[in-house]
Amino acid sequence: MQKDRPSKIIEIMQSKHIISIGELSRLLNCTEMTVRRNLDKLQEMNFVRREHGYAVLLENAQETDYYVQIEENKKEKEAIASVALQYLVPFESICLDSGTTIQLMVTMIPKNMPLSVITPSLTAAMTLSDNSDVQVLIPTGFLNHANRSVLLAEPDRMRQYKADIAFISCRAFRVPGGAYEHTQNLTTTKKALAAIAQKRVLLVDYSKWDVNSLCNSISLEELDTIITDDKAPAESVKKAAEFGTEIIIVNSDTKKIAEHYNAEKKGGRP
Repeated sequence: MQKDRPSKIIEIMQSKHIISIGELSRLLNCTEMTVRRNLDKLQEMNFVRREHGYAVLLENAQETDYYVQIEENKKEKEAIASVALQYLVPFESICLDSGTTIQLMVTMIPKNMPLSVITPSLTAAMTLSDNSDVQVLIPTGFLNHANRSVLLAEPDRMRQYKADIAFISCRAFRVPGGAYEHTQNLTTTKKALAAIAQKRVLLVDYSKWDVNSLCNSISLEELDTIITDDKAPAESVKKAAEFGTEIIIVNSDTKKIAEHYNAEKKGGRP
């Protein structure tokens, strides 16, 4: 339980941006000394600011409603999705995460392309319900209202399935850590999807780079490919490429590949 305490503090502070040490101690059922020790760690990571007797949540990656998210940076997301679409091969099995960039990709899947799809995304499943050539598996779990997806009830049961490729989203991306989410419960589904796929592709627009978020979902070493847009910070992109990850930079205006790092190492399809 102790290792989850920093994550729980962030969850509490997302509804109360300023909170006293005493109230955190009561809500977490632990001593004020323990709260201060965890807040010190979060301050070092630039998530909170400690003041005398209370803490302030700094501006980091936070949860927003699905239909708000899908309109944010839509041009860049559509460009990324159009390149991700090139990774699809008829008759393969794929995992589709619940991100908005992935949903835009789903809307582009050709009607006559036969696929087997594993997805926790209810919006993706509904979109694909019009395509009789696509077999859709929705894992069992609990509804996440904010992003219209299923949080897996039994993630270990996903091991009975195998996929050729998993398309993963994230709330934040940092080098060298990789992909992050703002709460721990969101990472479980992403880890489960990534674990059953032979290839893992992260779709991440420029706004997610170098942003703080607490919970690591997929490490940089686990990612085979990152597809991002040409507004992504060049220095961070180059640092990520040094780890050997295939990175595709898409021009958000032309939707064409502007740069392609480590293509030979990962055998990218585009």
